[in-house]
Amino acid sequence: MAYRLRYDRRFLRLLDALPGDIRGITRQTIKDLTLQPRPTRAKELENHPGYWRLWLPRDHRLVWQLNEDEQIIELLYVGPKSQDLYDRLGLGRRIESD
Repeated sequence: MAYRLRYDRRFLRLLDALPGDIRGITRQTIKDLTLQPRPTRAKELENHPGYWRLWLPRDHRLVWQLNEDEQIIELLYVGPKSQDLYDRLGLGRRIESD
């Protein structure tokens, strides 16, 4: 059974702003996620279960949240990887305290 995609206008603007070659690869990658929401090249974000990232060409990233119960993939970000990308998404590394 295929997963459903969920995204907002902001995500669509980010997708449309990608360079043409990366945009095409990304569209196919997103389509493939509906059948395989955890591709072998993807990595679940440390300390954030259900949040995944995938490297795209030229140091771009695709970030999504996987809701297994409802079989929904919520697309959160696509674009260049910046130093503070995960912090801006609220997914920065959590510092463990004693």
